[in-house]
Amino acid sequence: MLKLIFIYLNPPTKILIICLVVFKLSACSSNQARTVYDSRFDFSQVKNYGFYNNDSEFFNSQSIDYAQRSRVELAIEKNLSKQNLQYINLEQADIIITYHLVSKKYKDYQAYNKAVLFCSYCLIANTWVTQDEEWKVYPDGLIIDLVDPKNNRSVWRSIYPMNYSIKDNSNKQNNKIINAVNTMLMQYPNSKIND
Repeated sequence: MLKLIFIYLNPPTKILIICLVVFKLSACSSNQARTVYDSRFDFSQVKNYGFYNNDSEFFNSQSIDYAQRSRVELAIEKNLSKQNLQYINLEQADIIITYHLVSKKYKDYQAYNKAVLFCSYCLIANTWVTQDEEWKVYPDGLIIDLVDPKNNRSVWRSIYPMNYSIKDNSNKQNNKIINAVNTMLMQYPNSKIND
């Protein structure tokens, strides 16, 4: 029906509609990462990082398959390598990297927050820096947390919409993950990529 209507429109109207659609699509594709962090944490001292082991509470709070986990961790490793941060054994790590793909099940998100001790209500405190008035979470968003290993508490969090489609093959999913990870980690305080 819309196709037929479009055919009968005059050329200037068609151009206007096409421009509006392109503008809308470009606005959607320039999604910003939402980021919050604890300003008391000294990010400049971070030289290395680690991931939680497969038997950790964090790992058990995830409902992500192994292939997806591998894609996310590989994208994180490549990005942090560009920032001259080294992967190291968890016990010696300056920071622990965690991640979560938000599903429609709010319980998964709550379990993840509990595992990384993230408190959205605590963001009101003066020590947390945020670009938005309130922290927003949404389904299909990829979250990355940086956890302070001294108290196992998140000190930095970012979320980015994945915009997965049923038509996405593994290559397209992988590219979306790389884009999301790179966009989020560019928000890392003292990021060497931004220098």
